Amino acid sequence: MPHDSQPTDTIWYCIRRNGIAKDEGWIGDVTLDDLPNQVGVEPGDTFEVCIASDFQTVPPDQISSFFYNRDRGIVGLEMAYGDETLRIAPTRMIAANLGFARAMERFRQQLNISADEFATNGRLRVFSARQVLVPGGSIPDRMELHRGSTLVTEAPSDGRDRAEVLACGISRWMLRNMSEDGALPYKYWPSRGKESPADNAIRRFLASLALERHGRYFDDKEIREAARRNLGFNLKRNFRVIGGGIGAIVEPTGAKLGAAALAALCILESPAFSDFKTEYDMLTAGVNSLADKEMGFRTFFFPPERDGENWNFYSGEALLFWAEAMRHGAPGAPTLERCAETFDKCRERHFRARNPAFVPWHIQACTSLFKQTRRREFVDFVFEISDWLLPMQQWDGMLPDLRGRFYNPKRPDFGPPHAASTGAYLEGLADASMLAQMVGDCPRAKAYQRVVNRGLRSLRQLQFRDACDTFYISKKHRVMGAIRTEAYDNSVRVDSAAHALIAAVKWLKSGRTHSVGA
Repeated sequence: MPHDSQPTDTIWYCIRRNGIAKDEGWIGDVTLDDLPNQVGVEPGDTFEVCIASDFQTVPPDQISSFFYNRDRGIVGLEMAYGDETLRIAPTRMIAANLGFARAMERFRQQLNISADEFATNGRLRVFSARQVLVPGGSIPDRMELHRGSTLVTEAPSDGRDRAEVLACGISRWMLRNMSEDGALPYKYWPSRGKESPADNAIRRFLASLALERHGRYFDDKEIREAARRNLGFNLKRNFRVIGGGIGAIVEPTGAKLGAAALAALCILESPAFSDFKTEYDMLTAGVNSLADKEMGFRTFFFPPERDGENWNFYSGEALLFWAEAMRHGAPGAPTLERCAETFDKCRERHFRARNPAFVPWHIQACTSLFKQTRRREFVDFVFEISDWLLPMQQWDGMLPDLRGRFYNPKRPDFGPPHAASTGAYLEGLADASMLAQMVGDCPRAKAYQRVVNRGLRSLRQLQFRDACDTFYISKKHRVMGAIRTEAYDNSVRVDSAAHALIAAVKWLKSGRTHSVGA
């Protein structure tokens, strides 16, 4: 690809006050030290700078294949058509949560031209950029940024330090964003400062579970009370009696096995169990009613045409609830024989069509069942599916802020990389590590520990941690401590935080330092 001549105005600047842009533009022939005075930075302002270089033309026939999400926030984009030119710095794309395709679409809409017209007569270039935050406002020192953030170290001396700061940041974010009646936002757009209208009851109940486990581990009464209020809110909002003594978590799209199982698990672990016993009994009856001799579990109470969807997720959530209900001696708990028969069916179906979504929930269920029975088949299956998952964690050859996430580029049908997926996998692998320790499999224990440590580093990288991470956000209290969806997608979802919090607490509860490096 040819390298093009540098434009004269190669420095992007943006002056922000409380995250809101006051002035921005491109400028040239000025040093970084002189730039603040040149453009009128005032005390209290945050000053964002990108120094562009290495401009390269993108051939028209490569537009659709050249740009990848992993480059978003790393390289900038220049578009030209006729006399109109628009250059977008990488930090601006991060601040606006703007993807390449959307940026090009907006440019075409502005000029009222089609994609074919732009491909024929337009010009497109990419460029590298050094990213810097200049002292001002809450930024005391000049900070070099990577994709609009700072990098988390890759080799901690103690994985527990990382897990604790990750967990405490998430729990404080949840407390700050919880309403008086116990509601938490499902999804929030930091760049817009608005909540998304999207919703998902399963993911909301994950937050209830995460808060309870965190509050119990740290003996924090405020957090445990928040967990109780959140659980109460979620049940009031979505629990319904659907007939025959059965209760379900009902949403506009239907009633899911996974939602009933997770809601029941939340109640089972809550100190307010007696307050929600009626709902627990009917949810238990609902989960039991979806047990299936061939599939292990059916997955929807209704609508019937959706039954079978999301089996990889919901079967594991239900089996985990069953295992824990049996361990607690809870009313309505299945027998060990019924759990074992269902486990056999789930195992058989997984081997017919393997999917990573199946792995973390079934690791947790099998770990609980092994602790109760000491049956080796549960350990062997945990090791089988954990070993299969491990290569999906990306590390060597990856950009530093993407290392530790889980993604198989050869199998995009398994889903895109996502903080919620990483957190869920770590929940399971933390149990797998503990199980390997229990049975004396030191090589596996060490391998799983390394993967969890790397994953925790990835989640910490995605966490809004300080003024540098939030330099472009006006409502900082809405995001501090939250987990971004990806390094190039700053949207916040409650299940990303919940999975990360549960994984971190499991790691802390294990009582080991895990000093195996990243």
